[in-house]
Amino acid sequence: MGKYITVHGGKIRGFYSRTPDNAREAAQFCNTDYFKDLDSLIEVSDTLFITTTDGAIKEIWDCIAKKNVKGKVICHFSGSLSSDIFSNKEGTGAVVCSVHPIYAFSNKFTAYQNLTEALFTVEGDSEALQQMQGLFRLLPNQIVQIPTEAKVKYHAAASVASNQLTGLLWMAVELLKESGISQETAYQMLEPLVKNSVNTIFSQGCQEALTGPIERGDKETVEKHLQALQYPLWNQSYRAVGNLVTELAKEKNPNRDYCSIERLLKESK
Repeated sequence: MGKYITVHGGKIRGFYSRTPDNAREAAQFCNTDYFKDLDSLIEVSDTLFITTTDGAIKEIWDCIAKKNVKGKVICHFSGSLSSDIFSNKEGTGAVVCSVHPIYAFSNKFTAYQNLTEALFTVEGDSEALQQMQGLFRLLPNQIVQIPTEAKVKYHAAASVASNQLTGLLWMAVELLKESGISQETAYQMLEPLVKNSVNTIFSQGCQEALTGPIERGDKETVEKHLQALQYPLWNQSYRAVGNLVTELAKEKNPNRDYCSIERLLKESK
C-alpha cells in the first residue's frame, strides 16, 4: 500500500516496525525514511496506518493511544475488523477509520502493480474519512463507504468470493485427478469453463450464469454425483453449495419444482 500511494503521488513520511529490518526494507522500496522509534514517526505524520496482522492491531493501538495523537487520523487495513477496535478513542483526540482494498495481496513487492481496478471499502469517523479525501482523490480506485457494524459481513462476502471459491476449484482439480487426468491438464480443462462462468456472472448476473443439473432439475444426475463423491468432506461441500445453487435456481425459474432435489441434497450420506 505504501508503494501504491507513492506511485500515485501520495507522500509517505516513513515506516516504523518493531523489527527494524522490516522498516528499512519498506522504506527502501518506497524511497522514503524508516524510523527507529514510534514517537518520531508520530511527530511528523498526520495519518498513521497500522498494517500489522489483525491480532496485533489492538496491541499497537493501545501503545499509540498513550502518545500524543490529538488531531491525527488512525487507520488500519484489516478486512474483518472495523474501527471499533480503536477503543477509548475519545480520550486521545484522534479520529479513526479503516480502509480495505478488495484484492488478494499475494506478493508485497508486485501487488501494487495490479491494484488500480480494486474497490476500496472504508468506514469509521466521518471526520477521519473527510481528512482521507485528499488521499482518495489521488488514487484511481472507487471508494465505497460501508456501515461500521457491517464490516464482518462484508469481509465474509469477500472471503467466500475469493478463498472459498479457491477451495471449491481445488476440489474440482482433485476430482479430475481421481478420474485419471493430470493436474496440468485438469487446470487446462477448468480454465475456459471457469472464465466463461465468471465473465457471464459479471456481465449478466448470477441468475443468467447459472446452468447445470440442479438448475435443470435433473435429480438423477445430482444423485449420481453424490454417489460418486465418497470422500465425506467433498460430499458435504457439494450438498452445501448445491443448496445455495437450488435457491438461486428457484429465483431464476420460479415455476419449476425443485422439491425433490432439495430433499436429495439435505439427506445425510
